[in-house]
Amino acid sequence: MAIKGKFGARAYLMDSEMVLVVQTIKRGKASNAPYVIDQKPIGGKERFIELDDKGIADAIRDALSGSL
Repeated sequence: MAIKGKFGARAYLMDSEMVLVVQTIKRGKASNAPYVIDQKPIGGKERFIELDDKGIADAIRDALSGSL
């Protein structure tokens, strides 16, 4: 189980048919610490999804749990 509030998500509309969801991670322990893109050595923690409500919701849910 991920630490509560440690992960976040950013969603970008790439074009009329594609969305990019990127996992973010909280930098620091302060309650107002910023969320930054969670970098992984190969490929990053991101997912491209066709413009579909369920697919977008699933990707954001995965990012929020730290498992994107």
